[in-house]
Amino acid sequence: MSVIMANAIGTGIFCCIWQGVGSALGLATWIGFVGCTSYFSAGCGKTGFIKSMCSNYTGLLWGMLIILSGGINNTIIFGAVVTGFFSWLIVFQSHIDLLSLVPNTFMGGFSAFASGGDWKMLLICLLLGNLLGVSCDYSGRFLFKKFGKE
Repeated sequence: MSVIMANAIGTGIFCCIWQGVGSALGLATWIGFVGCTSYFSAGCGKTGFIKSMCSNYTGLLWGMLIILSGGINNTIIFGAVVTGFFSWLIVFQSHIDLLSLVPNTFMGGFSAFASGGDWKMLLICLLLGNLLGVSCDYSGRFLFKKFGKE
């Protein structure tokens, strides 16, 4: 079994479980897949998990602040300026190592919009999604170690 096949099997199994259990519990499973994607794009492992979570949650915070700013002024110009400012902030904060994953921060932010600002669901599902990524990653490693060929 190749590394890719081992990773594919582990990912398929755990994504199947996530979709079934998450749906049965009434969770927004798509948000979990955002977290899982973030984990893999962060490079996996302990460092990838921590950086992914920090970036996702920071993006969630910025997205919620954008949503809340709509209550201050809902004109197109104000919305454009607020969006521009937070987009700048997301890129600027990338000089901080824990927040260096700009795409993952944007994923947290757009999830705030896509969920209609349901930040409690986002907190839970982004965490579970990142844990899903860990499960996919380590199950693939386990399967390759057990059944793989170099």
